[in-house]
Amino acid sequence: MALSWAAALAAQTPGVEASVDADGVQRVTIVGGSYFFKPARVTAKAGQPLDLTVSMEEGIVPHRFVLEDPGGKPVADIELATAPKTLRLVLAPGDYPFTCPNRLLMFKSHRERGMSGMLEIRE
Repeated sequence: MALSWAAALAAQTPGVEASVDADGVQRVTIVGGSYFFKPARVTAKAGQPLDLTVSMEEGIVPHRFVLEDPGGKPVADIELATAPKTLRLVLAPGDYPFTCPNRLLMFKSHRERGMSGMLEIRE
């Protein structure tokens, strides 16, 4: 169910294509904040190195970046900070949802409040 929800969200969200630098590595930066990721949809090419840099805007609410493969298995789980962290990935084609699953007490999770997105890996 989470995958179909994330796929529906990605279809409605303007996206960004990962840039390819002279070294052949795709690069994209995602910033998390008060219940959002910008950009919330990223497209990249399969089988090529992808440097995914994640960080958090200034704030007091802690956030995480959790990336799952198309089958729902975790690929990355990173505590976000204002200092950027970079993951080097080489991924197969598919839709890779990312979320912040954090939750405070009885409130909705950050994902439920809109802090999610989609990494689309295409041939």
